[in-house]
Amino acid sequence: MKKIKSEKYLNVYWVSALAIILAVAAPWFNLDVSNHSFVKSYIAGIGIALLVLANLWIRRDMPTMPMNISWLKLSLASLFALGTLSIFWSVNIDFTITKWLIWFSIFCAYLVGYHLRLDNKNLIKFCWGLLIAAFLIALIGILQYWFDPFSLTQAATPSSTFGNKNMATQPLVLILPLALFLLGSKTIKGNQAWIVATLSALVMLFVFYTRTRSSWLSILIEIALIAGFMLIKRKELGAWISWDKNKTKASWFALGVFLLLINFNDQGFTPFVEKVVDAVGSAESSGSSRFAIFSVAIDMIKASPIFGTGLGSWFHNEMQGGFSTYDVMTYKRVHNDLLELGVELGLVGIALLLTAVSLVSVGIFKILNQGKDKGNNWFYFLLWVALSGSFVQMQLTFPYQLGMPAMLLGLYIGVITRRYEDFSSPIKSFVLKVPKTAILSFWLVLVLAVSAIYVDWIHTYNRLDEIKKNDKVQQIPDVMPKIYHLDLQKMLRYFSNSYLAGKRYDAVMTVERQSLKYWPNYNNALHYYAYVLIQKKRYPEALKVLRHFKQVSGRGLFTAHILEMNIFQALKQTKKFEQAFIDLLNTDEHLLALNKDTYRGLLHFSLGHDSLNKYSEKIYNNYIKYHGYNCVVELGIARYYSKNKQQQQVKKHLAIINNSNDNTCLK
Repeated sequence: MKKIKSEKYLNVYWVSALAIILAVAAPWFNLDVSNHSFVKSYIAGIGIALLVLANLWIRRDMPTMPMNISWLKLSLASLFALGTLSIFWSVNIDFTITKWLIWFSIFCAYLVGYHLRLDNKNLIKFCWGLLIAAFLIALIGILQYWFDPFSLTQAATPSSTFGNKNMATQPLVLILPLALFLLGSKTIKGNQAWIVATLSALVMLFVFYTRTRSSWLSILIEIALIAGFMLIKRKELGAWISWDKNKTKASWFALGVFLLLINFNDQGFTPFVEKVVDAVGSAESSGSSRFAIFSVAIDMIKASPIFGTGLGSWFHNEMQGGFSTYDVMTYKRVHNDLLELGVELGLVGIALLLTAVSLVSVGIFKILNQGKDKGNNWFYFLLWVALSGSFVQMQLTFPYQLGMPAMLLGLYIGVITRRYEDFSSPIKSFVLKVPKTAILSFWLVLVLAVSAIYVDWIHTYNRLDEIKKNDKVQQIPDVMPKIYHLDLQKMLRYFSNSYLAGKRYDAVMTVERQSLKYWPNYNNALHYYAYVLIQKKRYPEALKVLRHFKQVSGRGLFTAHILEMNIFQALKQTKKFEQAFIDLLNTDEHLLALNKDTYRGLLHFSLGHDSLNKYSEKIYNNYIKYHGYNCVVELGIARYYSKNKQQQQVKKHLAIINNSNDNTCLK
């Protein structure tokens, strides 16, 4: 009789190791050209794809490969297929490939999670690995907050190994709830309980230090969901969670450490209430910029409502598609993953995602109701809590545009799907008859292709780092990759800003020519290029660039008009200057008012030219109407009245300045 081979599983320690590597991965040495999210993306993408390959190799001797099709799998597969097929209608194929590689990471992580052994022992190992990864992220961030001992570049401290504190907290929202599974497990006893509680407290401490409101809100919602569940299940909570006095003491100790340390920073003792008030107080200004981005995203969805414009297309639409505005013209992401999906895959994509979210929730509650092992059920509930918190966070930021949160999402959904199949009947079951060697070979080729793309990008960023260090800007056109990476235009912008600050105009022109070669309508590049031409007194060339810039300027952006008037002034072409001034002033005042600098610029010009003085009052009134008080504007109109010998008006406007909270323009 032929012996039936038992099913083989990938060792969960490999998953933990990858999560830990991702936690500490960063551009530790490429400091001139630092791209933290790219480093994590290629490690996640290649690493998780290799784990799928390893899983296929481990299972190569299995006689059959049974397949079960469920509604959850079907919705997920449909969404992935739609994203893949969007390359055929994408407005930017390069960016679609960039974004698809993130989706590929999610798909690979799903396959890994689906094929993990899901007994209690492995779930505990899985959670330990993720908690250690979260702790390492937090530890590096806390050290940055207190001492900043590392050379890592940071957009805003503390951002750990992510370069951005918002990004640094996104995986923590997904991991933190699982610490409760460890703490409530029967096998976690003695010192282990103290370790889990302390590590969790330090992770929470780092999240607090970042002052990232989206993460605070997400974690508060997670706490509320857990508290609500415990309240509902209070009579049978002992069947779900193993608890004792030792764990109570460990929890109180961890809470005490957290409450103590939130009052300290690199300056010493600072009451935590001040930090909370500061974070909440800045929400309004941050929220207004978010809503401006959301509004542009909605306009894009309206323009292509059914299937969108392809994965990764938001940034291209913003820069080249005519959707930019004066204040939304440099954002790589929507800061709302649901809206960004709508831009990319239209309402069909949103519908498929929401269907999958609903089916995951149905699956979780089916597991909770029908699973006999309440301890393991507690794990699946906490997975749902983590995903729910992250779903809230993705309405305010972009976790699933990044490597580590994307990988965690795939792992979680894979684990949930596998467990859900124990309690649901499939739509269809069949045995895959494709030879194992063929599947293994196909996946090997796919991994090599993905790796080749990443290696090309790695080479580009390494060369750019060398170019910056060795000051060989002329080599930039020679290092561009075969597939243009989505972050590359932003990286070139850092070069340009650096050279412009040093007044190295030829270097700026080299960089901007490369940017404009890819995006001819790129407003920032056109601005810099024209500005440099003006500084070099190459006025005819500058005017030619500005004519194009005026045609493609984002809504409410009149930089090209202002620069054009500066050229006419320099050339002493008074009639052309005055005509350009009148033409701009006659533009719809609502458009002029979108950017407060426009009316300030017009006021500056009107005050400097006798023939235009008569427009000063109108410009001033419109500025005040839309933007309110400004010290420089008030001083400008006071000088206008002084010039016209209207002393009462001069006194009035000087009094306005002196009675305001901002009178710095008088100093």
